Amino acid sequence: MRDSQKQYFEHTMHSIPLLTTLAALVFLPLVEQASPSANYDILIAGAGTGGWSAAVQAARMGCSVLLIEETDWIGGQMNAAGVTSMDEGTREIREQGIYHEFYQRAVETYRKLGKSVGTCYFNSNSCAVEPRVGQRILYDFINEANQKGSGHIEISLRSRIVKVFRDGKLVRGAEIETFRQGGPVTNHLDCAILVDATEYGDILPMAGVSYRVGKCTSDNIDPKVRMQDNTWTSVVKEYPKGIPAELQITSPPPGYTAAKEKKHFSRIQMVGDRKDVYADPTSWLAVSWYRGMPDSSRKDTPPFPIPTRTHLNIAQNDTWTTVGDCEDPIQRWAKGVEMRLLTLQLLYYLQQELKLPWSVADDEGYDSPYNRDQIARVVAETPSLKPFERVLQLFPPIPYTRESRRMIGRHTVVSDEISRKKGPKAFADAISVNDYAEDLHGSTRPECIELNLEAAPAITKVKPPHNERVGPFQLPFEAFIPESVDGFLAAEKNISQSRLVNGATRLQPSTMLNGQAVGSIAALAIKKKVQPRALDPLLVQNAMLDAGVKLVIQPLKTPRGTPEWKNQQLAHLRGTETAVTPAPQDKPNP
Repeated sequence: MRDSQKQYFEHTMHSIPLLTTLAALVFLPLVEQASPSANYDILIAGAGTGGWSAAVQAARMGCSVLLIEETDWIGGQMNAAGVTSMDEGTREIREQGIYHEFYQRAVETYRKLGKSVGTCYFNSNSCAVEPRVGQRILYDFINEANQKGSGHIEISLRSRIVKVFRDGKLVRGAEIETFRQGGPVTNHLDCAILVDATEYGDILPMAGVSYRVGKCTSDNIDPKVRMQDNTWTSVVKEYPKGIPAELQITSPPPGYTAAKEKKHFSRIQMVGDRKDVYADPTSWLAVSWYRGMPDSSRKDTPPFPIPTRTHLNIAQNDTWTTVGDCEDPIQRWAKGVEMRLLTLQLLYYLQQELKLPWSVADDEGYDSPYNRDQIARVVAETPSLKPFERVLQLFPPIPYTRESRRMIGRHTVVSDEISRKKGPKAFADAISVNDYAEDLHGSTRPECIELNLEAAPAITKVKPPHNERVGPFQLPFEAFIPESVDGFLAAEKNISQSRLVNGATRLQPSTMLNGQAVGSIAALAIKKKVQPRALDPLLVQNAMLDAGVKLVIQPLKTPRGTPEWKNQQLAHLRGTETAVTPAPQDKPNP
């Protein structure tokens, strides 16, 4: 392990009294705790939407999987970071693979409560879920994969990879450190495939995989280079009978000044019915409705109400972020404190300046053992935050990380290849389809863009029309394959892509679908006893089509999931008149 990774591990996890892996999740008894001596087909670092979907897909295809998560929450940006509104570029993304399954589960869950998932973005055409509900749905998928399939998923919470073992260019396994009540436990586990699905791409440097970060490459890091703004969100709800005393912020948090109030917060007004969250000024109605979510704690609201629960993830609490905030462990920790503080200041403004009866939601389960330990350290290092400790314990356990390290793969997807205005590039080896706009928070100036990859800066101050920004685009097989390292794959936000493309693939539906593609690659490589790079992409395409993923951007008249639907897509992909069958691949290629 590089010194910086070791330093980060010690810096963020020292002196933490931990529970056993699943002690805090007594309501999820079917999920198995990792066996200290077991080996697995696949190790997946990071239980966010990408890692989770890769695990479920691989288990469905017969693999044994260990899902490794450093917090005690699964679901990454969707649940653990509290980004509760699913960012769907178009409604068609709901018909795609594992995201379609998730969406249907969410709809059915809230239908039973007499509520709708369509509570965000000022309309009923987008999906939102409460974090605790989203997490429960993800666990249900894991439990079902364990009960019904030939594969198996185990989870190791409050764990992380601290060292990767390689034999030449081949990854052979990893050292896992898990914290328990009696202290840390270390295990050396072998695997056929290691997947980096962490929020920051932390396994890439450990595994010796070349990567990009910001506009830098791993052999030429400049810590001052800009990355996308990150945000420490907060799930907040209305307290119609008054905010409980422990959740009231009665004194200004450190750093709260009139200048900051005017610059960051005073744009939000109590009065008004504006529906543009970026208007100046805007209204609290716009802010709450923008990220509104169902409120299963309230029985007095219609299916599509004015929100009584939302999350704070707006321009006012976006935080300037650099490459150093990703690469340097001490700097990353300090940035986390800074992000929490900005959201705390915003919450104070809402309570004291706008007199809103809103505060952090006390029923999401965020005051978990992991989060309490993190906040205890924050308060120990910054005593001025002691009066706000209880509120901070109810913040999400991780920040919304929009941009991570990005693996350099056999193909790097660039902006011109996903342009919806000119028409996206057709990839014969497409294995996933995403549909969101190239949405970078901050860092869009030409000097922040990888001009060695992009033909010209594709983002300007004047955004093109909505229909020229969203719509389906394909991701090719080779964007998921490292340039030279074997036994390794990337999921989540760290696939091989430019910064601009990262802005379009970082959303929850996209990371679910891209993770599902990674799970298919890993499972097929293990089954065929070849390295991922040696797979015929057609095998992966067949697996994704069988999972209900539409891989072409052309409209199809045949019903979804039928043999004709699959054959028509294969014909489009391969430029043939009839379906194509995969070439046999039984010869091992280690």
